[in-house]
Amino acid sequence: MHNFIVEGEEFARATYNALAFTPARSPVPAAMFYVSDTEVFFLATDTYAVGRPTLGEVPDAKCEAAVELTRADLANLDKLGRTCKGELRVAIPDGGGLVVSGVQANMREVIPSRVESLSYDRKVWELCHSLLNHLDRKEANIPELLALDPGLLSRFGKIKTPRGTSPMLDMKISSDKDPILVKCGPNFRGALMPVDREVAGNAAARGGDFLW
Repeated sequence: MHNFIVEGEEFARATYNALAFTPARSPVPAAMFYVSDTEVFFLATDTYAVGRPTLGEVPDAKCEAAVELTRADLANLDKLGRTCKGELRVAIPDGGGLVVSGVQANMREVIPSRVESLSYDRKVWELCHSLLNHLDRKEANIPELLALDPGLLSRFGKIKTPRGTSPMLDMKISSDKDPILVKCGPNFRGALMPVDREVAGNAAARGGDFLW
């Protein structure tokens, strides 16, 4: 079993932000919790928007792990982090799953491995990693016009940033059809898929009147 310590408020903020990108009717029924040599972070998507809240480098997290979390798991972890008001011990059992407990408070959340109970194409996570890395490297070619789904954009308005930091969004736009790289505060990166203006303009439900 691997275990390490994280700050409870920071952990709660990251789980809350991941939950905002795991809507109830998402075709992807889980979010991911990753531990790497350089970073501890969450990853969530419904294939239209991607959220990647990070805890940054955690010095004693010396393991490689990926844990699937449901919406209920994220909500429970958010509540645990906010209630404990201190450090949390994160443990990753050898058989999978996650155990998070208060260092000072007598509270604990035990999450079993979700591999057997969740059925979906897990290649989506590799695609999300590749997309964010690609957008971070790509030079911007800002288009004159860009169409966005306000429902997807509103998710970024739910992001919690650390106290004293700006909640403003900074967007890196490559083209009118490529996903947009979004940065919000020091610990959150994400991606937002724009609306295809040509397809939307020909759709009966929307029509060309919504375009300039």
